[in-house]
Amino acid sequence: MGPLHPRNYSLIFEPDMKAFTFRGSANISFHAKKPTDEIVLNAAELKILDCHVAWKKQTIGCKFALDEKKEELRIRLKQKVSGDAEIHVKFEGVLNDRLVGFYRAFYNDVSGRKKVMATTQFEAADARRAFPCWDEPEAKATFDVSMIVDAGLDAVSNMPVVEKKRVGKKNLFKFSRTPVMSTYLLYLGVGELDFLESSLGKTKIRIVTTRGKKKQAATAMLMTKQFLQYYNDYFGIQYPLPKLDMIAVPDFASGAMENWGAITFRETALLFDPKSSSTATRQRIAEIIAHELAHQWFGNLVTMRWWNDLWLNESFATFMATKAVDKVYPEWDYWDQFLEGSVNEAFSLDALKTSHPIEVEIKKPSEIREIFDDISYDKGGTILRMLEDFIGADAFQSGLRSYLKKHSYANAATNDLWESLASASSKPVTKMMDTWVRQVGYPILDVSLERNKVTLTQRRFLMEHDPRHEAGLWMIPFSLMTKEGVVSKLITKKTDEVYIDSEEEWFKANTGQKGFYRVRYPESDMAMLKSLVEKKLLLNSDRWGLYGDVFAFCVSGGMTMRQYLEFSSAYFGETDYLVAMEVAGSLYSVWHTCSEERFSEEVRQVAKRYFHSLFDRLGWEAKKGEKANDALLRGFVIGALGKLGDDEILAGARDRFAKFLKKPDSLSPDIRSPVISLAAWSGTVTQEKLRDLYRKAKTQEEKIRFLAAMSDFRDEKTLLESLEYGLSDQVRSQDLYVPIAKVAGNVHGRKVLWPWVKKNWKAISKKFGGVGNPLFNRIIESSAMGSDMERAADVAAFFRKNPTPGTEMCVSQTLERIRIRAKFLERARREFAPE
Repeated sequence: MGPLHPRNYSLIFEPDMKAFTFRGSANISFHAKKPTDEIVLNAAELKILDCHVAWKKQTIGCKFALDEKKEELRIRLKQKVSGDAEIHVKFEGVLNDRLVGFYRAFYNDVSGRKKVMATTQFEAADARRAFPCWDEPEAKATFDVSMIVDAGLDAVSNMPVVEKKRVGKKNLFKFSRTPVMSTYLLYLGVGELDFLESSLGKTKIRIVTTRGKKKQAATAMLMTKQFLQYYNDYFGIQYPLPKLDMIAVPDFASGAMENWGAITFRETALLFDPKSSSTATRQRIAEIIAHELAHQWFGNLVTMRWWNDLWLNESFATFMATKAVDKVYPEWDYWDQFLEGSVNEAFSLDALKTSHPIEVEIKKPSEIREIFDDISYDKGGTILRMLEDFIGADAFQSGLRSYLKKHSYANAATNDLWESLASASSKPVTKMMDTWVRQVGYPILDVSLERNKVTLTQRRFLMEHDPRHEAGLWMIPFSLMTKEGVVSKLITKKTDEVYIDSEEEWFKANTGQKGFYRVRYPESDMAMLKSLVEKKLLLNSDRWGLYGDVFAFCVSGGMTMRQYLEFSSAYFGETDYLVAMEVAGSLYSVWHTCSEERFSEEVRQVAKRYFHSLFDRLGWEAKKGEKANDALLRGFVIGALGKLGDDEILAGARDRFAKFLKKPDSLSPDIRSPVISLAAWSGTVTQEKLRDLYRKAKTQEEKIRFLAAMSDFRDEKTLLESLEYGLSDQVRSQDLYVPIAKVAGNVHGRKVLWPWVKKNWKAISKKFGGVGNPLFNRIIESSAMGSDMERAADVAAFFRKNPTPGTEMCVSQTLERIRIRAKFLERARREFAPE
């Protein structure tokens, strides 16, 4: 912060829900450390009607100007002020349709009538689109919010309503003062709302929905209370606000947003219908609720000083959410799902030359959105899991409690956290973690055993080999499992040694996959490792880790395709969800990439045999006593087998879809998506029928099923119709990425998608509305998929001509992924079809 610091914002908003505008006023109390005659606030897309400054009981004359490019309101005073003063501003703005700032969200109510909700999304730097402010995380202040709204509408903000009164034909809602907090955490919501209410101790809890959807809120209420209690106990600090609203927003760019005391969610991330919602949806709702509640401490109570420490918010929420879900729902084996999801995503992105360190310098708002990615969320969460294992769970919890207590209602940086954890554990936390947070990438360890000495050599792992980028030295908490037990050591050198007590007949590095690194063994040891997998002498996490490394080596050129397929044979008969999903997903990915090659049939047959070995155990229906996650695996297996051309599965899907149309309850929600998808794939259903089902669907989850299936046809013309439908007003802005992502994943869609995106880029940009919308990067990642250098050149040229701020890093990463796939295919062609 500079010499000016806000103390309090007194804000009044009056939205016009028909004209989609709002009027507002802001009285901003601030403190000037030294005399100044210039005040610079952040403001964007606002019309400033009046502005003056009060100081020492007098009004100071001023001139003001709005710089749209810099998003600044500059106020030039006729005399200097110092100490305490106030800025008084009146303004107007637009309830935009771009899902950022103060925006409008259209939806159809339960009777099919078109309605609108006004809501906000201020992270990272969009509070300035609703009112002039110091829009940065360190500029914490208190907020007094009032809203004047049409009769019949409800208003929601961060704090409870303290007064509601009639003002003409409208109602004024006045909310109590917030604690000191950052602008990006403020929330404003107006609409026709329902409330499911309960409490936990002194905290009033509400699940907020548009009217008619309250009956889908019971699961969210249960989970909110469970996770709130868990965090109250774990952190040793009670949730500090008197109320907690969990708000289902009809149109929302992200999955959820942690506004303090008024958390917003996509409807599919909060609402659960027991009749039509799947096991996957239930688990996703639990994880997202736990993630956003963790932010109430990490991010809200203690906030990063600047966006370069974004990971302090997101990594901890990712890590703590997994911890909380695993504690409350142990039957879900959620740490296994953390490996399958977060660790895999971190491994994938951080193996690119175009990745970035966890702690990264941020200079302007458009750069902030770029780092809301798998590095800030998943790599950060992964290294926290590694750190907790290194210092011990008790020391980790003690350090976190100390950190939160010391920095409550204030800001902190990465080193503040390391100091608390180092103090609690007496271990070199700062020195070790700096090697993981401040440098890009992660290591691969070449490991060899000779008698009782294990030699380790580290370098950076890259999917696209390039010696110029392979430097790096990490302090690695290394572990080695043998028949006799586990040996651990903190590796600090490029080449290091670990000694075991005696000569061992087998060993496996990175026990339990707690460390964030890959391991390469001598080729002579691969038969030994394969045998350990076949005999299931290793933990499921270790079998998972071995396979993931082998697959990465195959794609990056460190192993041939046939070596990879041969190693895969050890996993036939695998019954564990984590391991089976890893093998299944990887084999399907290889087939998808190679599907147009002459050798694709050999790959398809291997994949098909593996999927059938899983289906023979799982079948179509859930079995009594099966593990909870078998439901997740079953859906994936059925969908993949159908697209691999299994006639039995396609016939079964056709029959079940026909019954579903007559009696929806006849089809388990856990297999509805693959069955509907395969109905489209086989031509059993028409595009028009799916659109009709989409329009009539009663829940957003059901709508997404039908929308996704529209992109599973094998006809290119029909796929183009699906993409066009996604751009229509029938599909919410938040859901446009669904048909794009699905066509990208359809082997019959790769020729039509990128040309369509190029042709419609202006329309896509208009729907998403410019800088800051996270959906842009999802679109780019999906639509630019390809596996040839010509595609890479075309994508690069297109975005040079059509620059989109906030997507530059994503474009570079997409280009690198295209090159990786192209080189993988080039090697595979030489291997399978040598000239």
